[in-house]
Amino acid sequence: MKSFKTIIIISSVSLLAIYLFMNTMEQEQEPMYLSSFSLENLEGEIKNIDEYKGTPLIINFWATWCSPCRREMPLLNSIHTDSNINDLKVIGIAIDEPELVRDFVNELGIDFPILVGQGEAYGLMKDLGNSSMTLPYTIFVEPDGLISWSKNTEIKYEDLNAMMGVK
Repeated sequence: MKSFKTIIIISSVSLLAIYLFMNTMEQEQEPMYLSSFSLENLEGEIKNIDEYKGTPLIINFWATWCSPCRREMPLLNSIHTDSNINDLKVIGIAIDEPELVRDFVNELGIDFPILVGQGEAYGLMKDLGNSSMTLPYTIFVEPDGLISWSKNTEIKYEDLNAMMGVK
């Protein structure tokens, strides 16, 4: 009789775990869209992400003190400067001090637009799906604003096909 109770308890816990897992999977499948936000650029001007509506975007959250961020910057810059990728824009959002970001961008020769924020950028990153709050964090935004891909570690060349939905 004792083993029967154990089997019932294990079965109940297993069913609960499966239910919770499936419920989480359903929640994760709900589409997420980019909301309007504004941050300063390196010149101190307020820029609104709505300027890029209708354009596919790669948005990368990073910091100057983040080694994986430093390693992925040349790849992001090459995507930005590649004339074969029509209309795709790369936007960097640095979670750091503007002076440090300016020095970093100049040192690495980064050409894509950089926005700067601290607490508000962390909050934005969390709102855009990075609940672990790790850097770097990259999202791909479709022209209609749908966030169709994200990664909260360093992106590599191999990620580009998945990012842009190429099979």
